[in-house]
Amino acid sequence: MRFKAGTARLARIETGNETYRITTRDDAASLVASIETCGLINPPILLATDRGSHIIVCGFRRIDACGRMGRERIDARILEAGTAPGQCALVAIGDNCFQRELNLIETARALNLLTAVLPDDAAVMDAAGRLGLPAAATTLSKIRSLASLPIPLQRGLIEGALSLPMAERLQQMPAEEAMESYGLFREIRAGLNIQREILDNAEECALREGVSLREVLRSESLVAIRTSADLDRSRKIALVRKLLRKRRYPALTRAEKRFARYSGELGLRRDMKLVPPAGFEGPDYSLSLRFRSPGQLREQKEAIERMLAGDALRTILD
Repeated sequence: MRFKAGTARLARIETGNETYRITTRDDAASLVASIETCGLINPPILLATDRGSHIIVCGFRRIDACGRMGRERIDARILEAGTAPGQCALVAIGDNCFQRELNLIETARALNLLTAVLPDDAAVMDAAGRLGLPAAATTLSKIRSLASLPIPLQRGLIEGALSLPMAERLQQMPAEEAMESYGLFREIRAGLNIQREILDNAEECALREGVSLREVLRSESLVAIRTSADLDRSRKIALVRKLLRKRRYPALTRAEKRFARYSGELGLRRDMKLVPPAGFEGPDYSLSLRFRSPGQLREQKEAIERMLAGDALRTILD
């Protein structure tokens, strides 16, 4: 591929044409000081058009920075008009991925760009492999679809507030519910498993109660937790989980509360533990003991006899 070194008028660069844009960064202001100090070390690559203008292939942030500096012209490497889109795509992707690791959205943009200029997925996977991009057929469609996510969800992926599996799940939801769910995840910064648990419980509550997911997530009690300035992140996560679990399993929550109340009246020692049936869905309880000597076991026997003589155990078993 042949470049021609030259200059281009900034006014004639089609900055609105982002066909070849890979980077998600838009902090061009951070480049201004570098360019003012060291000059434009790596000139952008432009594609000449028959209209006398130029399309950006690489260097969106550099061009933006020079515009902010009030420059009228910029040094550039210029591809001649008519250069094949496939060649331009390879240059754009290579300029980015050979300098740094791409984030998920940048990877999705790169794969979508390859898809647009290459004949089929086999060619896309071949080119992706040579460029160091994910090249497995099983992940190709998943990652490409991320570029169509709403911009806030894309930012969430980039910032780490949203995991890839959750982004895929939110993508299948109505936009309003997806954004409300993401808003909660962004606020509490929970891990993947907790995000799944929260969304599972919230969706089940909405289904059982015949309301929207947004109504569940915007309930007064949940909003109070989300907006509280007195709660740290870990406390908010704990309270959100507890509130949604209680709302999804009201009978189980009542049983747990009742068991906690009366088990505290059993007078058990620290080395003894009464264990209820899983989910309180069976009749069988178990009593575990830890002891190191016959004397300790004898004391536990006396505690069991006191428990059997009291009313708390009968209340629990009833």
